[in-house]
Amino acid sequence: MESLIKLIVYIITKPANTIMSILSSIYETVNSFLRPLKEFFIKFVKSTHHRVGSLFPFHIRETLEGMFLYSGLTRNPEETLGMTMMYSILFPIVVGLIALVATTDHAIALGCALLSFILVWILLYMMLNFLVDKRTGSIEKVLPDLLSMISQNMGAGMTPYNALWSAARPEFGALADEMQKVARDTLTGVPLETALINMSKRVKSDKLARTVKLMVQGMRSGGELPTVLQEISKDIRTEQNLVKRMESETTSQVMFIMFSLIFGAPLLFAASSQFVSVFSQVLSMIDLDSIKDQGSMVSLQPLAITEEGFVMYTIIVLCVCSFFGSLLMGLMRSGKMTRGLPLIPVTMILSVGIFLALRLLLGSLFSGMMGTM
Repeated sequence: MESLIKLIVYIITKPANTIMSILSSIYETVNSFLRPLKEFFIKFVKSTHHRVGSLFPFHIRETLEGMFLYSGLTRNPEETLGMTMMYSILFPIVVGLIALVATTDHAIALGCALLSFILVWILLYMMLNFLVDKRTGSIEKVLPDLLSMISQNMGAGMTPYNALWSAARPEFGALADEMQKVARDTLTGVPLETALINMSKRVKSDKLARTVKLMVQGMRSGGELPTVLQEISKDIRTEQNLVKRMESETTSQVMFIMFSLIFGAPLLFAASSQFVSVFSQVLSMIDLDSIKDQGSMVSLQPLAITEEGFVMYTIIVLCVCSFFGSLLMGLMRSGKMTRGLPLIPVTMILSVGIFLALRLLLGSLFSGMMGTM
């Protein structure tokens, strides 16, 4: 019995292994043939991006390079600008064709393409700002703990250099990386004060810049640097507590805006779309020309908008309101609009989805009422 099972397994696995080896050899052959073409295509695309990006004005490239520095990214600004330009051309073409097929209106298709072109660049700018604010927030969050640790180390008899190096622990994240860069710069002969000032230029944080300035002044004047660092740490913690209190006090306002975006506006637009549908059906049953010929005092005209046009208008309005409402919630919660960027896709999807669901629900309700009349 065991020999029979082994024979069956051998009969099944042997062809499978042969087929897999053949497919693997074919894949390796095709891959080795296409690898030079793929590498050439990648190099060609990168060089094209770099050439297109180099056509932008110098101040734009310099600004983008500064944002990369603040966000901790190591990218080439020319390649990024060229790649964004490519997307800002291809994406509007796709959006314009989809809008043209959906509406058969050249003006609407052109408007959608133009809006999508602008949207690509707005998203690039806002995403970079979001990354900068996220990195700055993570550094400022652990800055008081780092200052307290440096103060304690210096109080224990360490030099400022040793205190900085021992305080650069991995749990401090991006701030620890910056402290390690300061230590490496000092090992290459850069003065500690200059290394600290250079660190403050790599982070877009007023708190860190003020802290570095006070540290440099304390080292130059020979004052009680540990005491100064402890006071700075206390001040930063007090400011962080005030920000948390502001977030808790604005929770009700933010929840009201969220409710209006996700449920309130979709409900009103869904009800309005049903009124447009009902009035369109009622007016379609009335011979308006005969009423005009009879000289009636009542003047009836067809609706200036169709139900499909109103639905498209509603989706556009909900998306715009979700975009700016999310930025407003981020501004109210933390004082920075970029903190609301993660909320934009959530509010857009929920508001449009709830609108379509309520439209179907109210449509079935109104259709039932029209059927009983």
